[in-house]
Amino acid sequence: METENNEQYLLKEINDKPNNSDNYLKLANIYLGGDKHDLAIGIYEKLLNIEPSNYVALTNLGSLYLQKCEYFKAINFYSRAVGLGVDKFNVYFNLANAYAEVGEFKHALSNYTKALNLDKNNYRVYSAIGLLYQDKENYDEALIYFNKALTLNDNHAENYINIGLILNKTGKYSESLKYFDKAIELSPDNINYILYCANANSSLHKYDVANKLYIMALNIDENFYQTYICFAISLFEQKDTEKAIEIYKKAISINPEKIDAYILLGNLYCSISSYEDAIEQYKHVIKIEPANYSAFILLGNTYALTGDLRSAVGSYKQAIDIQPDNDEIKLIYIDFIREYINNKEVENVK
Repeated sequence: METENNEQYLLKEINDKPNNSDNYLKLANIYLGGDKHDLAIGIYEKLLNIEPSNYVALTNLGSLYLQKCEYFKAINFYSRAVGLGVDKFNVYFNLANAYAEVGEFKHALSNYTKALNLDKNNYRVYSAIGLLYQDKENYDEALIYFNKALTLNDNHAENYINIGLILNKTGKYSESLKYFDKAIELSPDNINYILYCANANSSLHKYDVANKLYIMALNIDENFYQTYICFAISLFEQKDTEKAIEIYKKAISINPEKIDAYILLGNLYCSISSYEDAIEQYKHVIKIEPANYSAFILLGNTYALTGDLRSAVGSYKQAIDIQPDNDEIKLIYIDFIREYINNKEVENVK
């Protein structure tokens, strides 16, 4: 009740004294405290209409739009705040984060560097720069920054995960394990960390260890979709096809609107020449995502394997309709058209 009274009072004050910035800031704080972020945004933007250089409004709008994943708006407000000449670590850091999200490598790196100039021992900045280089697939440079972050904070699990993932990407599975193990030690209930470790063990063909980790993840959350996906992939590598199929079907039952399990199960069926089952899975994908180009290609490939050239041509044609500029699939389509026509001519001769 008191908050509501304060809100009404401040709204009246703003109406009576529209040039008093303090009232806008107080009202925005009330909205922020009640998680009414859109109302807070509206108040800050009204304040900027009368006071375009209000630093608090600019930086808070930057933060709110960053939370809403509206990165270009966040960049706009943070850049205006930076333009006022006030050096603040969080502003440079968050501005860099927004630039990173929209793929602006140079601007992101520049602002991370400015943040480091204000706090040279902030491990979060080194981690963020590492992620920038990782996205550019410059793994050597990424490791330099991730290792620096770890040196600055060796009690933060994600610092170990970042290094482990880079080592995984470069095929150094054995080296990655010690980092994943340490991350799990620091954060034993994090399913993603357990899965990273399980997948690395699976890549090393340490299936007994991997399977125990997958089961550990399931015991933490039996409805975590990605666990089933990773477990099924590993089981198929272990040549336990029957169990892999069972696990994929469990994933589908947990989240029938996600397409990953359908595609992977379809691929598995294709690999064991169970083509009708594969076709059924790919059709599920298309039902969920009617414009899924890859699903039509997979469907066409599977029809081709069954000798059903007419259905293969139809699937490839639908793929072309989705991506008309894809010359590779056009060539495949033309080849199958020719083969289909030739087969028809042979049948007519007979």
